[in-house]
Amino acid sequence: MRILRAAWLIAAVGTMLLPVYVMLVVASAPDDTDLRGLVFNGFHLPDNIGVLFGEGNLPIYLRNSLILCVGTGLLDVIFSAAAGYAMAQLSFPGRRVLFALVVGTLALTPMVLVIPVFLIVKEFGWVNTFQGMMVPGMISAFGVFLVRQFALGIPKELLLAARVDGAGEFRIFARIAVPLLKPALITLFLVHFLAQWDNLLWPLIVANEQELWPLPVGLANFQSEVGVTYHLTTTAALVTAVPPFILMVALQRYYVAGLTFGGLKR
Repeated sequence: MRILRAAWLIAAVGTMLLPVYVMLVVASAPDDTDLRGLVFNGFHLPDNIGVLFGEGNLPIYLRNSLILCVGTGLLDVIFSAAAGYAMAQLSFPGRRVLFALVVGTLALTPMVLVIPVFLIVKEFGWVNTFQGMMVPGMISAFGVFLVRQFALGIPKELLLAARVDGAGEFRIFARIAVPLLKPALITLFLVHFLAQWDNLLWPLIVANEQELWPLPVGLANFQSEVGVTYHLTTTAALVTAVPPFILMVALQRYYVAGLTFGGLKR
C-alpha cells in the first residue's frame, strides 16, 4: 500500500511538472526548427531572455505590471483592512446590512460591472491612465470579507483596555489591530497581486497605448512584435511566471496562516 501511494504521488507530481518541463525545453531552444522531440537542444534561455529585453517591449510590460499589482494590492490592503475591521469591531447603524451588501457583490461577475465602471472612468478622464486601471480595483468585497472574518477573532477585552487607557479608534486600529491582522493582510495582498498579474480584460479595455500595457496585454500582442516564434513567446511566458513564484514562496507561511485563520486565538 505504501509503495502504491508513493507511485501515485510521483505520478501526480510528474503530471503537474510536465508543462513546466515542456516550457523550459521550448524556452531553451535556439529557434523553432525542431521542437518535436521535446528534449533539450542546448541551453539558450539566457540568449532568448536577452533578445526579449533588448529588442522587445517586455521590460515596459513588466514595469507596468509591477506598478499595477503592487499599487492596487497595497490600496486594497489599506481600504479593506479599515472597512473589515470597522464591520467586525465597531458598532454603527446598518452595519449588518452594509456587510450583507458587500458580500452580495461577490455574486456579481466582473463582466456585469465592466461597462458601468468604464463609463465612470471615462467621465473622470482616466482612460489611458494608470489611475484608470488601478482605482476600480483599490478595494474588493473579498478583501473586506476576509479581514472582517479575521478581525472577529481579536479579543474585545484587548480593545476595551486600549480605550480605557485613552487610545483613540485610529490608534487602536493602527497599533493593535493591524499587527494582529498581519496574516490576513499579507494573504489579501498576495491574492490580489496574483489576480491582477493575470488580469487581461480591464487593462485591455482602458489602456489603448502600448506604453501602458501590462504583461497579459503585451503577451497577447507579442507575436505582432517578434513574429510567430514559439521559443521567444514561451520564454516571455516563463519570465512572467517568475515574480509571482518568488512572491508566493516568500509569503507562503503568512498565506497559509491567513487562509486557516490560525493567527488569532482567544
